[in-house]
Amino acid sequence: MKFLIASLISALLVTSAFRAQSRQAGDQSKRQAGDRSNISAEEYAVYAAVIGDMFAGDKVTFNTQAKVKILVIQDRTVSNIIAENEGERLKQVGFASISQEIIDDYLAKNAKSYQLTRSIDIKLKYTLIPKEKIKPITWLTSDEFYRQFPDSGGYIALSRVGLNASSDQALAYMEHTCGGLCGSGHYLLLVKDNGIWVVQRKFMAWIS
Repeated sequence: MKFLIASLISALLVTSAFRAQSRQAGDQSKRQAGDRSNISAEEYAVYAAVIGDMFAGDKVTFNTQAKVKILVIQDRTVSNIIAENEGERLKQVGFASISQEIIDDYLAKNAKSYQLTRSIDIKLKYTLIPKEKIKPITWLTSDEFYRQFPDSGGYIALSRVGLNASSDQALAYMEHTCGGLCGSGHYLLLVKDNGIWVVQRKFMAWIS
């Protein structure tokens, strides 16, 4: 009898633990799905324009000029990029036409990180990789990264995109890592010309 009761208690505990894990997994899936759904098709169109400009001719146009056969993209957006008064600095370096509306939208969207999906419509082959699975590129480990991703030229991370109400002007940020002392971060101002996003201005925020 004692054995039967102990067995029943054990079975109940296992069932409860399984249900708790299932709920946690379900909640996580819902959060990730929500993150993905919050990134609009318009933002993915901006990403395509950013990559098309920065990797024109399938090479790193803004830095090493390395040829790229596969683009490695961090699978979650980079958050909290703009520092205090950065909006004013952008206006001073050529982003004079940027509105506070776009900056505010950018800041609101980048309050946290979001999951990207394979919705970037570009000709260049690309892969989305979780940050924790991207081997750090340092002066000691760059060979290991490039063995994993040959002809990648490094990897990039993208921010959420700030848009104005009419969705014809956008602000995006892209950072590129290619080695221990090889990397840069760029703000890009884009405008929609005849329904197509075009990079209007670029500003290098940092370089290493």
